[in-house]
Amino acid sequence: MNSESKAEIKSPAEIMSELTCELGRTCTNKEHFFAAKFDLTPAEFRCLRLFKDCSSMSIKRIAVQMNLTPGRITHILTSLEAKNYIVRKVDQKDKRNIIVHLTKSSKPFLKIVNENHIKLHENILNNISENKRVFMLESMEELIKSLKTWTDNTRRR
Repeated sequence: MNSESKAEIKSPAEIMSELTCELGRTCTNKEHFFAAKFDLTPAEFRCLRLFKDCSSMSIKRIAVQMNLTPGRITHILTSLEAKNYIVRKVDQKDKRNIIVHLTKSSKPFLKIVNENHIKLHENILNNISENKRVFMLESMEELIKSLKTWTDNTRRR
């Protein structure tokens, strides 16, 4: 084996590094395309997706889940408020907090967005052979679990 062949051999960690970076870039491109389809920015889309199973949440929770600064969250919420998707109200239990609520008109829109998002992923899955889908989805779950464990352990240090 010559030195050139040795240089081409990649470790599993190096392959994973390259694949996760490529997956991140590809998912970002998909998210930009999908958000634009509904006249949303990618950040607005990610924010609205947080409301998939609830109709209100605190700005603090949104900031933590999106991992963005309060200033950036304010900018996103101002834009969503201007589009009549959300309203901000003072928390009656603690007046220092602001709760973001979906508007009545946003709920049917978000239902359509969610249905279209699922359909997009059905189309993606249709490009993967049926016998690989379950394995791939289980592998993705394991990867995400492992990444979250690593992230949580890193934050505790």
